[in-house]
Amino acid sequence: MDISIVFWPVVLVAVLILWALFGAPVWRVWAQQKQGEADLQQAHKEQQIQVSKAQGRLDAATINKQAAIIEAEAVATQIETIGKTLTQHDLYLKWQWIKMMEERPESSVIYVPTEANIPIMEAGKRAQ
Repeated sequence: MDISIVFWPVVLVAVLILWALFGAPVWRVWAQQKQGEADLQQAHKEQQIQVSKAQGRLDAATINKQAAIIEAEAVATQIETIGKTLTQHDLYLKWQWIKMMEERPESSVIYVPTEANIPIMEAGKRAQ
């Protein structure tokens, strides 16, 4: 009987027993550690994505705020310019009032605010 016929199966069984006792538990711990590291990296990347999205929304909101401020300043300047022009040249307002009076129906009633029986529009002029 040849010794190699008995030797190799015994060596194979011994290796399997050693693997089951020592190798497999170490390998499981190592595999779990690697899985934990992969999960940690995935969570870190997801967090970075969320931070980037939030930063993008913040940047967009800041730019929108600046645009709204610029638009409001432009409108305020226009209103101020129109107001100054209308106070200096009130003929346009009078023309608009006359035009409105011509376009009104005949049966409409017009209420003119007065102070001491003088229309308020004229009262301001007399005080100047």
